[in-house]
Amino acid sequence: MEAAQQPQYTVSARKYRPQHWDAVVGQDSITRTLKQAIEQEQIAQAYLFCGPRGVGKTTSARIFARAINGFDTDVQEDYAFNVFELDAASNNKVEDIRSIVDQVRIPPQQGQYKVYIIDEVHMLSQAAFNAFLKTLEEPPPHAVFILATTEKHKILPTILSRCQIFDFHRITVPDMVEHLKSICQKEEIAAEEAALHVVAVKADGALRDALSIFDQLVAFAGKSLDYATVADHLHVLDQQTYFDVIDAVQAAEVAKALLILDGIISRGFDPHHFITGLGTHLRNLLMSKDASTVALMEVTDDVKAQFSAQSANVNLRFLVHALDAVNQADVQYKGSNHQRLLVELTLMQLASLTEAEKKKPELTPIEAGAWSTDTPPIKAVDAAAPAVPPAPMATEAASPPKLQSAPASAPAPESTLNTQSSTLVPNPVRQKPKASTGQAIPSLGIAAPSTLMDLAKPVAVTEPAAIREQAVTAEAVEKAWESFVEAVKSEGQLNLHTTLKATTLYFDASTITLTVLNSVQTEQIREVQLRLNQYIADQLKNDTLRLVVEMAELEASSASTEFMNDRERYEEMVQKNPTLDELRKRLDLDLLG
Repeated sequence: MEAAQQPQYTVSARKYRPQHWDAVVGQDSITRTLKQAIEQEQIAQAYLFCGPRGVGKTTSARIFARAINGFDTDVQEDYAFNVFELDAASNNKVEDIRSIVDQVRIPPQQGQYKVYIIDEVHMLSQAAFNAFLKTLEEPPPHAVFILATTEKHKILPTILSRCQIFDFHRITVPDMVEHLKSICQKEEIAAEEAALHVVAVKADGALRDALSIFDQLVAFAGKSLDYATVADHLHVLDQQTYFDVIDAVQAAEVAKALLILDGIISRGFDPHHFITGLGTHLRNLLMSKDASTVALMEVTDDVKAQFSAQSANVNLRFLVHALDAVNQADVQYKGSNHQRLLVELTLMQLASLTEAEKKKPELTPIEAGAWSTDTPPIKAVDAAAPAVPPAPMATEAASPPKLQSAPASAPAPESTLNTQSSTLVPNPVRQKPKASTGQAIPSLGIAAPSTLMDLAKPVAVTEPAAIREQAVTAEAVEKAWESFVEAVKSEGQLNLHTTLKATTLYFDASTITLTVLNSVQTEQIREVQLRLNQYIADQLKNDTLRLVVEMAELEASSASTEFMNDRERYEEMVQKNPTLDELRKRLDLDLLG
């Protein structure tokens, strides 16, 4: 007696391959467009289906080929004389394309169209593409080409311009979970939704990969799939591990966080896998802070509730800084020689964030509404309100006595410096308000302490001193300048003295212009310009003077060779006598510098 024939096993990817449009998962816009094109009898001569693997490109091509011919999709018949499938990965030569060109002229025996489905079309050679161009552009009226590829960028633009292009996107996790649920009902498999969610995430948008993983799990665990079994078999860290890590770092329990990490590594997980998963967990906590962004998390409803509960106890400022620290660890991981230490340091940094906020309570936490675009405008400061006196600040060491020619009883005015334009601006304490320039901000004149004991005493606030506006002549300005230059010389600052001697002085109305020869001299004057401004103001009894530093623009013909290097001098000599450069080349001499 012959043994009963065992039913042949069929993998889920083939067993549950969609046979009609409604069964295609996650490509609603594409299927709707193709259905309407068939209903309106607007069939193009060529289509290009591109997208990641396992998202339904070949399946949609087969459904489309049957639909335009009016074949019954529920009847399993061989339509080899109407639908031709070609794998371009193994048939990528010119001869293979020429055989298609020869066959395409023969009309179909059944139906209205002959459909040629060419999978992985980007694998065709350059010559094969060129041989295919003319037929693809002007095929017989009964021929339709459907090209499928995962690498659209490798296809020639001349091919793309002859096709209607449909971009298939990755299948979302919720759509994939729903499809797996329907298969579990048909196969009578009890599966937790969280377990199917792990399968969908592991598949990374490819439904075929999800069905392959599903078959593997059923072979391993039988008719019951729970979250723990799936996570362990697929070597995926469970969500609870990340919840425990966040609780540990929030409580500043560094030892507990490090022990959790050690347990993860001892179970065979890569620390990089942990750090990327931690980044995803922190991102989900951030999304849970606002009800409008909860939908951005691709997790089950019970996990969303768990995220919402933990995010309520986590400061938003902590999440932002933690995401930055985890991202830095992810970037630096591959280049680190101590990868585990890098991950451990990251956990220590996360634990220190909470302690830092406790020690600095003035750092108010960021609220969720702070990211809103509807924040109220900043309240303008009332100009009539009295100005709050600024706190006294420690300044640099006092200038040498030789530069202080003002009376000792007068308080030393401060100076402000505009470093962007190299302009010395007079002290705003004594600046006279003008209608054309706007009201100056008043400040306080504070006498400098004479002893260390005075530093401990309260500083007495005095009234602003009167603005000095004594008449100034060019001779007086030049005399004050020469006095300053001599004072610098007496201090032993010979380099600065040489720069000041080479500086040209111009006086026009209330502006004193200092013209220097190069940027080096400009930097030297910038170092003393605060003292220089104060010195001239005290010497001339005038606080309204404006001091400007400019660099002279020397013409090339009149430029002095004093500031030229050897190469520049040589180039100038060659311009006068070109034969000099020919002599250098003949002697095989090199230029130094």
